[in-house]
Amino acid sequence: MPHFNGCLIRMFNGVRILVGYDASPQSKKALNVAIAIAKKFSGLIKVVSVYGKGMEEITQARLIEVKETLKREQINYNVEPVLGSDPAKILEKTAKSENFNIIVIGSRGLGNTVSFLLGSVSKHIVSNSHCNVLVVKQ
Repeated sequence: MPHFNGCLIRMFNGVRILVGYDASPQSKKALNVAIAIAKKFSGLIKVVSVYGKGMEEITQARLIEVKETLKREQINYNVEPVLGSDPAKILEKTAKSENFNIIVIGSRGLGNTVSFLLGSVSKHIVSNSHCNVLVVKQ
């Protein structure tokens, strides 16, 4: 089985990677790790950014940078802002319904103001996800 940065990862042809993103430093690191995995294993990345009411414009603006990065890195991608209050459930549901092989998330996010408590979100996803989860700490 392939290894990535010392971790054993079961990969499939054309790995499907789901990334939780809230523009925090940790989610940016998670995106960079997902890009490295996608390049190594011919992957597709879907970035999901869960936002609360009144945050749509800010979220859309933050995702412009993500789209530019993925385009520049020549990665197959999809970027989706999702209105909601439970990022863990949204990521889990998306991963399962769209058959993702791995979820990549940061260990902590920006907090309640953008509905992304990645400390508790990452813990919940690790405990409940049907697929592999990579929590990026540094």
